[in-house]
Amino acid sequence: MVCALVLASEFVGVGAASGVAQTNDAELIARVGDYVERYYARAQTIVATETVIVQPVSRSLKEEGPPRRAVNEVRIEWNAQGGQPRAVRELLEVSGPWFGPRDQPACLDPRSFTLEPLAFLLAVNRGQVRFSVGRVETIAAGRGQRIDYEPKAAESPSVRWDGKCGWVDTFGRTRGRIWVNPVTGAVLRFEERLGGRVSLPGPDGDPNAPEFVAERADTSIDYKLFAFVDPDELLLLPARVESVTFIRNSAVPRVRVTRTFTDYRRFLTGGRVVPR
Repeated sequence: MVCALVLASEFVGVGAASGVAQTNDAELIARVGDYVERYYARAQTIVATETVIVQPVSRSLKEEGPPRRAVNEVRIEWNAQGGQPRAVRELLEVSGPWFGPRDQPACLDPRSFTLEPLAFLLAVNRGQVRFSVGRVETIAAGRGQRIDYEPKAAESPSVRWDGKCGWVDTFGRTRGRIWVNPVTGAVLRFEERLGGRVSLPGPDGDPNAPEFVAERADTSIDYKLFAFVDPDELLLLPARVESVTFIRNSAVPRVRVTRTFTDYRRFLTGGRVVPR
């Protein structure tokens, strides 16, 4: 039996030190959370072109065969009164080989809806996460203060199956770090990884399904300033997302997915945008 598993969303959340440091750390995390709330509220008025490259790789991350390429129009939806922010996609074009099972060949193509990675920083979710504020470090976007995070309680992995095609909502053992501007709370870079091997549930009621084991699940996101015109405005938005996933017994057991964002524009106007 050939099944395929693809990462649908990943991302959990962040504690502090003691005394004055603890208060300052809590203030920083709250500042970042306020920034993320404003970010998602603002992002709902913006649409972008997302180019997705799905590339099978070896254990050493060398390319194995030709990639599949998809181009989407993507925007953010979020009801601040309830629910989680999510990316909404409309497929514009696709090319390259199919990677899914024979009867579900588009299994590894991007989903129409995926949960947003920074949602764990919203006030409604932060209580589920343990945070640790680190030092200021140099990253590609400049100087940023590092915040490590991990879930406070262990979670069971969650997989949604449709026939032989499965989407991993959570591996249950992820942890990560973000780098932020300590003054504004702006998120400059996001990284998340799997804390160890995880057995994933197979399709319900299928005794012939193989055992799926997640061996690696890394995601990184770089944010950069994009300049809008009419009216002039600078916004810090995702520029590139890279995910590397190793899942034993999946139809494509090792895959790197790269997403780049271009042509940001306002959802309700004709304002255009260029990267700085």
